[in-house]
Amino acid sequence: MCIYCLFRRLGIGSENNMVMDLIKLSAVETAAAIEAGETTCEAVTRALLERIEEREGQVGAWEYLNPDAVLAGARELDAGPSKGLIHGVPVGVKDIIDTLEMPTTHGSPIHKKNRPCIDAPCVALVRGAGGLVLGKTVTSEFAAQHPGKTKNPHNPAHSPAGSSSGSAAAVTDFMVSVAFGTQTGGSIVRPGAFCGCIGYKPTYGDYNPLGVHDNTRSVDTLGMMSRTMADQALMRAVLTHTPYRPIKTATISDLRIGVCRTPNWHLADDATQDRLMRASRGLEAAGATVADFALPDGYDEAMEGFDAVSGYEISRTLAYEWVNYPELLSDNMRDNRVLNGLKVTPSEYQAGLAKLVEYRRRYAESIEGWDVLITPSAPAEAPADLSTIGEPPFNRIWTGLYGPAINLPLYAGPQGLPIGLQVIGHVGQDDRFLDAADAVYNALQ
Repeated sequence: MCIYCLFRRLGIGSENNMVMDLIKLSAVETAAAIEAGETTCEAVTRALLERIEEREGQVGAWEYLNPDAVLAGARELDAGPSKGLIHGVPVGVKDIIDTLEMPTTHGSPIHKKNRPCIDAPCVALVRGAGGLVLGKTVTSEFAAQHPGKTKNPHNPAHSPAGSSSGSAAAVTDFMVSVAFGTQTGGSIVRPGAFCGCIGYKPTYGDYNPLGVHDNTRSVDTLGMMSRTMADQALMRAVLTHTPYRPIKTATISDLRIGVCRTPNWHLADDATQDRLMRASRGLEAAGATVADFALPDGYDEAMEGFDAVSGYEISRTLAYEWVNYPELLSDNMRDNRVLNGLKVTPSEYQAGLAKLVEYRRRYAESIEGWDVLITPSAPAEAPADLSTIGEPPFNRIWTGLYGPAINLPLYAGPQGLPIGLQVIGHVGQDDRFLDAADAVYNALQ
């Protein structure tokens, strides 16, 4: 099949802009086209680099790029046999994840000269499956609250959220098809919501976090940004080193879906509340069984536990930076997060861990009989404020509960910016979860 015919089959492009249409390919489509000999890793990479050159000045998604080196890597992949599922697929790597051939700065001037001696396991698995590390995407400082340079690709006056700001913006803006994110509070789901891409936080621990800079080790979760659900299944196979299992979209009428407003419902603006209820009605009209779902008692105690655990862990994680380079930390990190976190005692920390364990037990009992929950991804559209990464009132609890969560970019708000729908699943049942989330996505699209 000629490259033009491939694009026609995929429903994109015209004969005059086939090169530019390479940027629109998903990871699944890119791998298939390279395997079929219809394009090359070098051609795809050149197209993405052209897109980055065109748009990076407005979006600011990348912390590190070396076009010559990455093109040499692409040619090397093209010259050799297929290495695996994503042979020739460019991937973005959040700049808190160690990479051998690229710096890892953690979003901080303290580490601007940091050159890791090995790849993080997640990066090694990507390379082992034939993936090409395109570059390092911008992160908030130490994956926390101080924003990087990235702007929302829909409107550069608005926040892209964080901390996985660069990854979400790069994927949304067709600079790369997939990119790593991490989540402690809402750093995958909320950037996905603000920028308008799919942001998947797997079950805690499914993707190996070694070589990923700690924020709050007890809840930090490595995940992925994409534009398609199929790409999430593909990358899940790579990162869990398991046989590729394409999504098997669930039958929507078989699903029991809970509408979870959470105790923070009052923090959602009118448009966000309206979109959640619109999703509820749409899923019911599509045949799903839909009903309200209330989180079990103990929510406030669980969040107190989360705060104690997060404060204790991040303050000790950043002891080196705080002791040696306090002037290079953001004011909030130095004077708030670290100082207040150091006040949390070991006994308070252990009590916080126990509160989270107990609430996970209660939650696991309460979600029995439900397939997935739907809830807001963020309180509102992206604010017109580049000094904030947004707030996580609809994210932290789900990260603390360890189950999978995903942002589906389904709606727009009154400012024309994306409003996402967050879908929540059962701990350790991510294949089933992705099948159900895809059914929700299809029903509401």
